[in-house]
Amino acid sequence: MARVAMLVSNAHAPDPRVEKEAGALAAAGHHVTVYAFDRHHEQPRLEQAGSVRVERVRPPAALPGNMVAVGLGLAYFHAAVRRRLRRSPADVVHCHDHDTCAVGLWWKRRGARRAGLVRGRFVFDVHDLYWTWALVAHPDARWRRALAAALRRSDRRFARAADLVITTTEAQVGRRPGAAELYREWGCDPVTIWNAPLPAGVVPPLPTRFTVGYIGNVREPAMFGHLAAAIELLPRDERPALRIAGMGRAADEVRRLLGDASRRVGIEVTLSGAFHRAAIPDLMADVSVQYCVYPTRRGNIDRAMPVKLFESVVHGRRVIGNAGTLMGEWIREREWGWEVSDGNVRALADAIRAAAAACAADDGRPAALRLPPLWPEQARRLTEAYEALLTA
Repeated sequence: MARVAMLVSNAHAPDPRVEKEAGALAAAGHHVTVYAFDRHHEQPRLEQAGSVRVERVRPPAALPGNMVAVGLGLAYFHAAVRRRLRRSPADVVHCHDHDTCAVGLWWKRRGARRAGLVRGRFVFDVHDLYWTWALVAHPDARWRRALAAALRRSDRRFARAADLVITTTEAQVGRRPGAAELYREWGCDPVTIWNAPLPAGVVPPLPTRFTVGYIGNVREPAMFGHLAAAIELLPRDERPALRIAGMGRAADEVRRLLGDASRRVGIEVTLSGAFHRAAIPDLMADVSVQYCVYPTRRGNIDRAMPVKLFESVVHGRRVIGNAGTLMGEWIREREWGWEVSDGNVRALADAIRAAAAACAADDGRPAALRLPPLWPEQARRLTEAYEALLTA
């Protein structure tokens, strides 16, 4: 069995994908340590999560969220993890997303041999198209477009150097490509491990009041502005309640935006912060339909499949997602709900009205929806990919 070092640039509070993958590898007999970057000093330095050891790296002081601080913080994190790997060598360095890959590439090319190993293996686990994050604030800014282009080139370099590339999506039900197709164009042979949920234990009934939910990372303020505007178009007696749960870079801004909408329009809004995966069934009990219509200008969402979408379907909740995307294709083909173009507030209002009618017809019963990929099968795919990697 292998010694696996997993790297993630967040505090792993926990990160759901990292948690599930680390647990699957540990269950298969591998020795897994997660190295996480706690830039805000919010989590314990050391933690034992089942069979998985979590070591969190903290900078000398909590870091602000600006781009310069993020860059300096990542350099600090990379150096700290390299020191730990020299002390405790790993057979595999598993890098979650682009911003940890410099360590994986170093380990493969030099670090492992200097630590006394015959070779070190480098896994690049692609959560999303990382370079598109440079475009979030101002997609048309020239310096941001230049930065995104540079990050895309380095992403390609990391992918082509990795011993294993893992992506989260690929074409399946139709013609829309996922992330895997892009990496294949670059000459890689990725394995797709979907952001799949565990099978639902108890599926709660729909709430008495029709409620639009968003259970996940709060990163995109514009989508919540569109949601509030769409609700405002509806007659007062047709306006849903909102249930928002999760943290993220835009959580405070979204809280203010929805607070203003609540006062101005009379929307009933319930907000809560970070949650553990075990809390999802209780959160879903408050939701009638899940909202998944993201801004598309920066890219990435056209190939993405948000885990909240799968979680909703498993819990018998229909979804409203982006038209013209891989997500929209799944929604249409599998009859999971409604597709809406980003920014089309009138169409979003119509979809909310249609969702309310469907939920009323269900009379409180969760919808009988075709199941998405589930984690047990994806865990098996991951362990099989590791077997192939370690015997190659």
